[in-house]
Amino acid sequence: MFKIERIRRIKEILRDCRQIEVTALSSLLDVSDATIRNDLEELEREGFLTRFHGGATINSPKTEEPVNSSGDTMVEYDKNKEEIGAIAARLIREREWIFLGPGRTTYYIAKALLSRSNINILTNSFLVANVLRNSPTIKVMFLGGQLEHNGFYTVPDDLKKELHNIYLDKAFFSVDGIDLSAGYTLSDTPVLETIHFVKNQSRETIMAIDVTKFNQRAFRKVCDISDIKTVITNAGIPDDYKKYFLEQGIYTYTTFDLKPITF
Repeated sequence: MFKIERIRRIKEILRDCRQIEVTALSSLLDVSDATIRNDLEELEREGFLTRFHGGATINSPKTEEPVNSSGDTMVEYDKNKEEIGAIAARLIREREWIFLGPGRTTYYIAKALLSRSNINILTNSFLVANVLRNSPTIKVMFLGGQLEHNGFYTVPDDLKKELHNIYLDKAFFSVDGIDLSAGYTLSDTPVLETIHFVKNQSRETIMAIDVTKFNQRAFRKVCDISDIKTVITNAGIPDDYKKYFLEQGIYTYTTFDLKPITF
């Protein structure tokens, strides 16, 4: 991997995880710890991050809007994720029960739902809950538990118990990478359990993944690509993925007309 691509991936990972260790980055990007430390030094000089012993944390980025009442946490604007959010919102019907998982992509789905009514949301994401907190027409139920500060979401002590006898129409998740051989992968390990449990309680699980995540691998495998039958992404995904989606019968939405792409 060339340095410019490696720097881009480090920035992307830190935007999602907020904080990460050198050893984790070197494993994800398949380079030495020394190479990662040099990259982090360069990014620290740019003002993008602050290093600590064994890792780095992202600095406050240019922001779109505060995600809590104190304005302490901010979300960086992302056009690709905004487009995915708009597409996802149009797949949601009135009176459905929807799960929105952690991440900035589901934050944009929540924003796109603000003009809707009579929708029920279950979430463990503070980003999602904050967006919808003042909506009089959308019911929001929040899963409590231990706070994961880096991703601004909760992990219930007993997720299986929390979801017992709860049934969902659709569940939306995002991940850090999609690769034809590695499948869907992510860096934020606690999200893995949430995806597995919620997927079992949902009629349909939808992966909302922007075009920059294709041909990328993160730390932990979530599942094979073929395990998820509906994908929302941006236009311009690689041709080999288009072919794979078609062969596996995976519905793929990339435009606002809501007709699955048949390629």
